[in-house]
Amino acid sequence: MYAEDSFFTLTMTGRLGLVALSALLGGLTLALFLRLSRGQYLVWRLSLALVLFFAFVWLSPQIYYAYYQLLIGDLPWQIVIGSPPTASDLFKQLSFQERHNLSYHSRGALGWLLIVLALFQRRMPR
Repeated sequence: MYAEDSFFTLTMTGRLGLVALSALLGGLTLALFLRLSRGQYLVWRLSLALVLFFAFVWLSPQIYYAYYQLLIGDLPWQIVIGSPPTASDLFKQLSFQERHNLSYHSRGALGWLLIVLALFQRRMPR
């Protein structure tokens, strides 16, 4: 399924760096969610999960592009952030109907992790 993914065109060092960057960005997103959702009601937690997923999908490509610039020296500097994703775009990623590659599936997994955390996090007084 992922045999032709661009991830596999990178060197082993490039792959490890990309995995580390992805883990860092995902971890920061999850930590921000947990920090902001603590003690909040379910509606707030679900809304926050979707807003953070939206922001990740929209803005993270610029960070990944900067990483690729480090790996591939002759990539030009450019803004790769496009227009904000629509609700349909987010749904496609959450339902894994978008492109079949590691990047899109990882984003969908992050979205579901945020939603599951929102659903099962208990509301505790501050």
